[in-house]
Amino acid sequence: MSYKRALRIILITIVSGLLVYFLVRVEQATTKKTAQSRPIALPYNWIGSITKKQIAEPSGITYHPTRRTLFLADDSGIVHELSLNGTLLQSKGLNELDIEGITIDPGTGLLYAAVEDDEAILELDPENLTVQREFRIGRNFEGELLLKKGGMGIEAIAFVPDDSHPEGGTFWVGNQTFSLKAKDEPSVVCEVLVPLRSTTAKQATAPIIRAHKMNFIDISGLAYDTQGDFLVLISDTTNLLVELKREGTILSQYLLPGDEQEGIVLDGLGYMYIAQETGEIIKLADRRLR
Repeated sequence: MSYKRALRIILITIVSGLLVYFLVRVEQATTKKTAQSRPIALPYNWIGSITKKQIAEPSGITYHPTRRTLFLADDSGIVHELSLNGTLLQSKGLNELDIEGITIDPGTGLLYAAVEDDEAILELDPENLTVQREFRIGRNFEGELLLKKGGMGIEAIAFVPDDSHPEGGTFWVGNQTFSLKAKDEPSVVCEVLVPLRSTTAKQATAPIIRAHKMNFIDISGLAYDTQGDFLVLISDTTNLLVELKREGTILSQYLLPGDEQEGIVLDGLGYMYIAQETGEIIKLADRRLR
């Protein structure tokens, strides 16, 4: 066998090997992407409803780790504090504002409620539920209108704590829409920079600093999974729970139990609470893999 022929065979073998390796990697990536986009049943153990007295149209829920209680917001603008067995501890109306979500800054223990019509975040004292400050969310990001005035509005909120961040962390809000058409309001989650530490003003603005458009409608609830370091989104209309990395990668999609799921929170102790518009608060033992 001549030297040139041997060299040709070696080159063909190397190229063939690289081509096979490339095709295998593409197939693996495609399989992984398909698995991420195909919802599977949520792994959980059913604990049941903790509701003792139904609250009209719950719209958001959060867990307070210091008080070891749940805070719930409803569509009529009332915020409630409940024990973990569902006993009502306190309630207060916020001037009939359309409160659609509620979250907590664990560093301070203060609550933050999302107002749908105004695209605003209200700071609340958990002791008496009085409003301390108000932050108006910017509607545009990189020249695009994401939160349309008079549109469906923000429906969900979650705080992501970060000790190294000058404001102690950032907020994420979910914009509700029932269409994925390009001309309509986007189904989007936005990271919002709220000046929690840098100002003491009673009113301030909070710009959008990052946004991810979703391929499903009706973002109805939002939470932060501290163990997995990702966002948890839920959709009422499609009965979905979606795990989303903050840089925009969808990790997994699950089919949710229950009906009319409007709020979700993870207590960090292995339990998940889902607030349903029917008035029930469902408690599940979370069995998702970390």
